[in-house]
Amino acid sequence: TIAPDPVVDAAVKGWVEKGFDAFRREGFAPEAVVAVTTEPLDGRESTVRNRSGRLTDLIAAAIAHDAGDVDVAIFNGGSVRIDDVVPPGPVTEYDVIRILPFGGKILKASLDGALLARILDTGVNNEGTGGYLHAWGAKRANGAWLVRDRPIDPARRYAVAMSDFLLTGGETNLGYLTRANPQVHDVVELRDMRFAVIGELKREAGKAK
Repeated sequence: TIAPDPVVDAAVKGWVEKGFDAFRREGFAPEAVVAVTTEPLDGRESTVRNRSGRLTDLIAAAIAHDAGDVDVAIFNGGSVRIDDVVPPGPVTEYDVIRILPFGGKILKASLDGALLARILDTGVNNEGTGGYLHAWGAKRANGAWLVRDRPIDPARRYAVAMSDFLLTGGETNLGYLTRANPQVHDVVELRDMRFAVIGELKREAGKAK
């Protein structure tokens, strides 16, 4: 009910357009509606740094599907920075940017089972921090990690997709996870994870029709 101040409104629109222009140069269409959701996407830090939810499940699935044939996909809860709930309704590409402002490429690598189990354990122990890991394709049952409903074999190699930041060793308690780790093999760089999330939203919207 309060009319915008013309000077302030013009300044705001000018800066928004500068930002959108930068996103367009990166290949995004910020105003484009990707999908219309029927449930909220909870990106609050109190959620994404402590437990999985609709949004984090969607991001993990996006990473897995974009990487192709993988056993597991993981990403850190600290990647999600919106600290808000995206309500049901139209979701734009700019909403995805707001959710994952840092983006980063998806990496696909082969990891020794012993390392994968260690990473997953660390992710759980990082509860409450940005290093809490969300996983697709892996679950814990009776004290053991299962992949494809079988306990992780320490000697076997598993195809794992992850956000590129995780392989820098910079995340909480994950300093051992780097390209130099001898238990990491055959690293391949893929596209920005935000494009994968946009694709996953479109894919799910298509399934719902």
